[in-house]
Amino acid sequence: MTVQMHLIGGLNGGGGRSLTAALLAAGLHLHGRKVLLIRQTYDGAVAMLDPIESTLPLPCCTLMLPMPYVLPAELNAGTTAMIHQNDDRFIIAVHRLAEAEVGDDDADVVIDLCCHERALNAATVHEAALILLPVRASALEIDAAVRGFTHVQHVQRYRSFSAPVLLATIAPDDQRVGQRTLLGSLLRDCDPERDLLPGEPSKLMIDVPFLDNASLLNLIDERPIWRDPDLMAHCRAFATATMAGAEAYVGMMAEHADDF
Repeated sequence: MTVQMHLIGGLNGGGGRSLTAALLAAGLHLHGRKVLLIRQTYDGAVAMLDPIESTLPLPCCTLMLPMPYVLPAELNAGTTAMIHQNDDRFIIAVHRLAEAEVGDDDADVVIDLCCHERALNAATVHEAALILLPVRASALEIDAAVRGFTHVQHVQRYRSFSAPVLLATIAPDDQRVGQRTLLGSLLRDCDPERDLLPGEPSKLMIDVPFLDNASLLNLIDERPIWRDPDLMAHCRAFATATMAGAEAYVGMMAEHADDF
């Protein structure tokens, strides 16, 4: 079975992961792909009604992040962190669930990761074909996304293949220019030696379709917003731009291979 794992992650709560994951999954589905959306949760998370799962016209599942290993108290902090970073139980469960839900043909699995500190661990990141980090418009949320980007790049630092890491910008049209400018500036500031950036920051940014309050209220009321022709067109375009951005990222990494 050939499964493409698309991770939608981040280090902060309320960053727009769930909606971004749904928009990407819907876009891939509209392109005729076999798609499964998996929502990661964890023990202790607040259970909420999920209007996305109940309205999206494709298979959606929830999968629990395993509890951390119970390790001997005498282990030092570095060894403990290494063990948790390489905990592959969640991604193994994803493969099993994907096989059960979408069969043994090629498929895209979009994984909406929670903001738990163990969600974007090395074992999960190393299985990704694409990693998408949503970015909202406020300075604090942009800073959180930059920290998430830096974390993922460090996790992948010594891999022979690095999954494309793209920043999914979420903002009204009149705020996108300022958002992108600040995001690019912070990315350069956190990487002055260009050790992590494979190209200009703007080439790593993909605009997410922006849903206004009326659309979000319709979604909360479990109305079938995914059938709206304009939203369908935006989802298709978003999926196309994301896959093109991932392909361009791979090309940039090959071009700058000697720099990393």
